[in-house]
Amino acid sequence: MQPVGNILEIRDLSAGYRSSAFPLRGKGGIKTILHDINLDIGRDEFFGVLGESGCGKSTLAKAVLGLLPHSGSITLGGSVQAVFQDPLSSLDPRHTVGFTVEEPLAVLRTLSKKERELKADEMLEKVGLNSSYRKRLPAELSGGQRQRVCIAAALVTEPKLLVADEAISSLDVSVGAQILNLFRELHEQMEFAMMFISHNLDVVYYLCSRVAVMQKGRIVESGPVEDVYARPQSGYTRQLLGGSGLPPGN
Repeated sequence: MQPVGNILEIRDLSAGYRSSAFPLRGKGGIKTILHDINLDIGRDEFFGVLGESGCGKSTLAKAVLGLLPHSGSITLGGSVQAVFQDPLSSLDPRHTVGFTVEEPLAVLRTLSKKERELKADEMLEKVGLNSSYRKRLPAELSGGQRQRVCIAAALVTEPKLLVADEAISSLDVSVGAQILNLFRELHEQMEFAMMFISHNLDVVYYLCSRVAVMQKGRIVESGPVEDVYARPQSGYTRQLLGGSGLPPGN
């Protein structure tokens, strides 16, 4: 069931990229990727966005984060942060873990240096690291540890919505499973909703309560994840599920 009240409401969203290679497409040379997107994400809800590579999932994430021009409306009921696919490219190799996790707090200018350090250490503990990691550089960490640092930096300001764009796809299976369980644990400790973007059927089914299926920049089906997986209405969704109309693993 969708939670009462929404943290995100999207209405008739179309968005794309400015490109000189497409001077005649849309207004101002914009190549339109998303077409008439409508969706809601409830407060504290984990909502999945599912589809194959190139369907527009990451473009949707960038639009929600305010990184792309768009038409239609995106209404947020609170702050938003993001975790991306490749933690190594997300982290500045020159900056320590402590600096990376503290930096979002420094931008807010509401805490002293000591308060920022304490809050960053608390957040590192929550993601399964500790204060001994604060002087380490990204090159000294494993892939899973780097993603934990990215998650800590994203959640340290206590955003109301976390956009996770293929957040485990660059990790091996066992480490990815640990990160999924970490998301669940953090959800129990902190109040935030998540837009979880993935091409992986099993992962979305495991983590999310509702899902939207995307194809060629459009949502072709959405609803409670168990209903969509068990009784897909779209031919594309049935194709993704292998024609079984059953949850992954069955």
